[in-house]
Amino acid sequence: MNKTTVLKVGGALVLAGVLAGCAHKKPPPPKPSAATEQALANAEQCISQAQKLGVSVDQAQQMLDQAKQAAKVPNDKKAQDLANQVCQQTDAATNAYYLDKARTLDAQARQHTNLNSSEQSQLQQGETEIANNQGKDAYDTLSALVSQLQSAQTTYTVTRGDTLWGISGKSSIYGNPYEWPLIYMNNADKIKDPDLIYPQQQLNVRMNPMKDEVNSATNYAKTRGPWKNGQALSKDHAWLNAQQSKMSSSMSSGSGGKH
Repeated sequence: MNKTTVLKVGGALVLAGVLAGCAHKKPPPPKPSAATEQALANAEQCISQAQKLGVSVDQAQQMLDQAKQAAKVPNDKKAQDLANQVCQQTDAATNAYYLDKARTLDAQARQHTNLNSSEQSQLQQGETEIANNQGKDAYDTLSALVSQLQSAQTTYTVTRGDTLWGISGKSSIYGNPYEWPLIYMNNADKIKDPDLIYPQQQLNVRMNPMKDEVNSATNYAKTRGPWKNGQALSKDHAWLNAQQSKMSSSMSSGSGGKH
């Protein structure tokens, strides 16, 4: 509302306009550009993804805080540069995380035996990706390979005249008769005496046993002694129990690992 007041100054009349009832408004604070806001959102996402893996993000978080302060000025260039550096830093840390995991998987894969040509090619691909600093690619390649090697099995149907020695020596199985204890161990619920197997029995055969398992099996097979009259049966059971205990202990120690 405008109120007009008449003043008398030195014999002259002066009209003074007085503005009343109208509040003074401050201009709105400047806002960062849409590009800056997007860069900050991307940086937040980069940090969140790294945190889910357990990757340290302390430095990246400090850098993001600086970017947010720059955006308030706003200093768009500085804010965007800092936000982009956040993602570069978390990407590098995440890649290092996957490289470490991939190297562990590579070592695990190399402990398996009897890799076929396709599995050998997959192993080489993963190792090439490690060499090229492709952490996530190497991890994906080698984790798939290790999973495949751990689960690869075939079923063998016993025929008349078969022995574990003969089955293990077949080229389609292990190609080494001294590895027969591996078949015995993998079918302990079906085979009570490794010298007595029967036609039509379905035996599960792990195709890619670990090197230490193969070494233990072959060493035992070579030192088992005579089979006559069940003389070796107690030794068979003792070896089997020792292997099962070792496997159980290994699984228990690995169950608390971080993935």
